[in-house]
Amino acid sequence: MKKRYLSVGDLKRNAFIVAAATCLGLTGCDTNNRNNEWNSGEEVAVPDGIVTELTEEAPDEWKITDERTTAPGQSMAILKYNDGRVDTLQGLELQNQMQGIANNQTAYHSGGFGLGSVLWWSGLGFMAGRATAPRPAYYASPNVMERTNTWRQNVQTYRQQATAPRSGRSGFFRGRSGGAGA
Repeated sequence: MKKRYLSVGDLKRNAFIVAAATCLGLTGCDTNNRNNEWNSGEEVAVPDGIVTELTEEAPDEWKITDERTTAPGQSMAILKYNDGRVDTLQGLELQNQMQGIANNQTAYHSGGFGLGSVLWWSGLGFMAGRATAPRPAYYASPNVMERTNTWRQNVQTYRQQATAPRSGRSGFFRGRSGGAGA
């Protein structure tokens, strides 16, 4: 049987090799420049912190009764118990509580008005990484929830700006514009 050898000048084979090399090289080329794009430019302003006030209406039945913005890094949860006690979660204690809730999100998506569920659906939960809108049922009144709408929008903008490339361009097609006329 006679083997067919491709000549060096075979256009189809050469085109295939160039295309394959280009595709494989897209992820490995120019990583330093891409990293600089992600880390360059202006610093993104950290959004304000939030103070969430929760009131226990019945044993382990909580409602968000107030939310207000505060200085960055000064977020806290004020817990008003049914028996008159008041407790404050802030700093590392609040961070650990929110981390525990974030690690067990499925338990807090199912509902209930326990402290963990209500914290997850508050502004503190949004700061901890919840991406969805708050649940009105957890708020004592719609006004309390609406008071922090602008703050939630600022947090969302901060997340987008903190994770997007500054120049808006990266990869193989950098600098090219789309559309038929361009």
